[in-house]
Amino acid sequence: KHFAESGKQRVEKRRFSNASGVVGVMGRNARRAALALALGLFLTRPAFVPHPRTLNAESSNTKDSKVAVASGLQQLDASYNPRWLEVEEQQIGQLDWLHPQTGFAVAATGLYGFDMLRFLGLVKPTATEALIAVFVYLGLYASRLEEVKNMDKHYQVSFYASIGWTIYALASLFHALSCGPEPPMSRDMAESLHTVGAGIFLLSCGYFYSYHWGRIFRHIQEGRFRPYFAFGLASLTFVHGLTVGHIWKMMDDPQWYDTVQKIYPDQWQWIADTRFAELYLTALALFLVILHLRGVLTGTANATWVFLGTVIVPTAALFWETVQIRAVAWQHYWMYGPKHW
Repeated sequence: KHFAESGKQRVEKRRFSNASGVVGVMGRNARRAALALALGLFLTRPAFVPHPRTLNAESSNTKDSKVAVASGLQQLDASYNPRWLEVEEQQIGQLDWLHPQTGFAVAATGLYGFDMLRFLGLVKPTATEALIAVFVYLGLYASRLEEVKNMDKHYQVSFYASIGWTIYALASLFHALSCGPEPPMSRDMAESLHTVGAGIFLLSCGYFYSYHWGRIFRHIQEGRFRPYFAFGLASLTFVHGLTVGHIWKMMDDPQWYDTVQKIYPDQWQWIADTRFAELYLTALALFLVILHLRGVLTGTANATWVFLGTVIVPTAALFWETVQIRAVAWQHYWMYGPKHW
């Protein structure tokens, strides 16, 4: 891949490593050979473009002009770290889209688009859709896993925590469907699955928020505090706090959810729809992080899309859905089960 540089700089030739090794065909099963080849692509092919270049000594004299023309979100970024003005913005067309991650991302986007139409039509989710979601999202995270070790620490924390949140979203999805008219599994199995997923979710939240809120406080001490980012992190904390409350109520009284379900018969549908949305939005937030790392959409502009597009607006939309069906978004937190009667 070639990137043309300005002035007298030479054209740097970027080479992506090819998959190493040869996949042998064992026996007469050609499908196994194809699967092994696909797995090799997952584990060896780097995704997207290299990290964005920063200005070198020859172009440093343009920094003042960059400061002069920077506006809006660029000025906000430069106010706490002027080096943001030294990053050359890449174009989204320069990304290497021929990657297994692309296929899973397209499938996830298609499933999310289908879900949005289903939400608007108030159509109930099915076990088939849930099984498709398991395949798509586990494949998507597997296609990203190999490159995480090359990221900065705070991005690694976000990625690994997102895996935990995704596992819980899938567990809670099947638990909700088990309370519907066509359960995909027994209720006892769904309860056990939810318990395991809840433990993973709580550990992921502790891992993620202890690091990122600690990072916020460190930035305050260093004079690099970003109120905009702190607000976005607070909104994500609030949204995950709702799930923590849901888990707490279920652990406190095993009959609490059944009580809510009897009063609001469509509660299972709303929870399932919420989990479907969470699956895509968590993956989308990670994709926006990848864009930031590759210099395509950086700084505060990236944070705006992450927090507004994947946290605040979808949460408002899901709250609105409860008005259309027999479900609640927050009242059930104040309800009690038989334990407290």
